[in-house]
Amino acid sequence: MKLFVTKFYQTLILNVATIAAIVVGIVQFAVRAYKENNGTEKTRKVMQTVLVFVDSIVEHGKVYFAEPVTVEKVAQKRPKRS
Repeated sequence: MKLFVTKFYQTLILNVATIAAIVVGIVQFAVRAYKENNGTEKTRKVMQTVLVFVDSIVEHGKVYFAEPVTVEKVAQKRPKRS
């Protein structure tokens, strides 16, 4: 039983180390690619495009929701006198 537990822990540590190495490699690749391909400028352009798209949707929506709404006066309830 002790042999099984020892091998289990060794395998677990090996698997965790492998996964950690893969994650570190992917993060390093992503950061390097972001820096080399002028990621800040591309991100800014994408955000600008998204904001222009959202602005156009808002402008189209104003046509439907900008109509004045009439509110009728409702009589105030007064407390009863005892």
